[in-house]
Amino acid sequence: MDDEKIRVLIADDEDGLRTTIAAWLGDEGFEVHEAPNGLEAVKLVQANDFDIALLDIRMPGMNGLEVLRYIRKNSPTTDAVMMTGMSDVGMAVEAMKLGSREYLTKPIDLDQLVPQLRALMRKRDAEDRIRQLQAEHTARLLYDLHNPISGLRQSIGYLLKGMAGTVSDHQKELLGYMTNSIDRVIGLLDGMMDLTKLEAGRVRLNKGFSVLTDLVNEAVQEFRVPLQAAQIAVDVKAESDLPPIEFDRQKIHQVLENLLSHALGATPVQGAIIIHVQKVAMVMEEGQQPADYALASIFNSGPGISKEELSLVFDRYRNVKKDSEDQRVTLGLIICQRIIEAHNGKIWVESEPGKGATFSFVLPIR
Repeated sequence: MDDEKIRVLIADDEDGLRTTIAAWLGDEGFEVHEAPNGLEAVKLVQANDFDIALLDIRMPGMNGLEVLRYIRKNSPTTDAVMMTGMSDVGMAVEAMKLGSREYLTKPIDLDQLVPQLRALMRKRDAEDRIRQLQAEHTARLLYDLHNPISGLRQSIGYLLKGMAGTVSDHQKELLGYMTNSIDRVIGLLDGMMDLTKLEAGRVRLNKGFSVLTDLVNEAVQEFRVPLQAAQIAVDVKAESDLPPIEFDRQKIHQVLENLLSHALGATPVQGAIIIHVQKVAMVMEEGQQPADYALASIFNSGPGISKEELSLVFDRYRNVKKDSEDQRVTLGLIICQRIIEAHNGKIWVESEPGKGATFSFVLPIR
C-alpha cells in the first residue's frame, strides 16, 4: 500500500503529543485524523475507513480499551496500535488480547514510528494476500463442484422434455424430486461462493448516498410475480422524510433480496409480508450516546422460530431443527450479516412460534 493511501486516526487527550504525531505523519504522506478523546474517536471511526488507529489507553470518558472493542466489532479492517505509559504495560497486554496489533510506550520515538507503521501495513498486506489465495483456492473447488452438478441438472431437464424417449408420469415425478434436490445443492454452492468472496479479506464498499425506501421498493417489485403466485400480500410502510444515507447499493440490494426470498419461503399461501422502513435512535455499544439509524424490518406470517433456535439463525456452523422456519435458513442470512456488519450496522431476528418472524437491520445515518 502506498504511504499516501494510509489513513491514520490518532486518539489522545494530550493535545501536544497528538498534534506532534499528526504533523510528523502528515509530513510523511499519511492521511491523519485527530480525536481528543475516545468518544470523538468512535465518531470518526463511524464516518471514515481507517487503516490504523493510534489509541492512547488512558483517556477521559471512554478509554482506549473501550475504543478498541468498538473498532474490533464495527471496523475490523482498522488495525489498532495502543500508546501507553510505562505504568500501563499490563493494560497494553490486555489490549493485545483484545486484538490490538501492537503497543507503543511513551514517550513515542517519532523516528521509529513511521517505519513501524509501514511494517505493520506490509504485514497486513501479506496477511490479506494469504487470505485472498485461500479464498481463491476455495472458490476454485466450489466452482469445480458446481460445473458437474449443473451439467447433471441440465441432463435431467433433457429427460423431462422427452429428448431421450417417452417419460412416464411416475418417472417425471422422480426426476422432479431429483431436480429440486440438485437446485438446493446448487443454491448452497452459490451461497458458499458468495460468502467466500465476502470473507476473502478487507473488502472496500462502493458507497454512495441513496434513500433506503427506494431500494426496498425496487427489491419488492422484483419479487412481484412469485408473491402474486403465492397470493401473499406485501405492505411497505415507510416514513416519507427518511434522509439519504451512505451505503453500497448493490450489496444492500443483495441483503434485501436474501431477506425477501427467506420471507417468501416462510410465508404460507395467502399469508402476509409487512415491511417497515423508518428512522430510529439506537445505542449500539454500552456507554455510547444514542445515534440515528435507518431501520428496515421484514415481517412474515410464517410458523415462527422457537427461542432456542433464534440464536442459531446467523450461526454458520450449526444446523437447525426440522419442521421449523429455521429449516429454510441458508447461507444467504450469513451473507446478510457480513454485509450489514461491514456497513457498521446490525441485523437481528425476533420471533415466537406461531406468530411469524421479523428480520431487521439498521444502517447508520451520518
